[in-house]
Amino acid sequence: MNPVLLTIFKVAITAGVIVALSELAKRWTMVATIAPSIPIGSGMIAILLYIDTQDSARAGNYAWNVFLLTPPGSVFLIAVPLCLRAGLAFWPSVGIAVALTVVAYYAYTVMLQRVFGITL
Repeated sequence: MNPVLLTIFKVAITAGVIVALSELAKRWTMVATIAPSIPIGSGMIAILLYIDTQDSARAGNYAWNVFLLTPPGSVFLIAVPLCLRAGLAFWPSVGIAVALTVVAYYAYTVMLQRVFGITL
């Protein structure tokens, strides 16, 4: 397949999934909450990585790294509601959550390297 067409296809699929999830969130909160918890994005990326490279080991390594990096990503999902409950406005809550998530990713990757010898 033409690389430009494949890139356009990837963008269209990704945008379609994000728009669909945001529209679901407007109507059915529980469905929209469950849907992103399923590794739709990561699964799509692993599949597209395999299609692009024909390298199953690389796609598998990608999936493993996503699994390893899931815990620090949860910091954002914990920090936003806690900041909002503490009385902060939405955008400052998001800013604090992003900053905490960056710190969590850094600390977590350092810990993986030093304690377990895992380099991502």
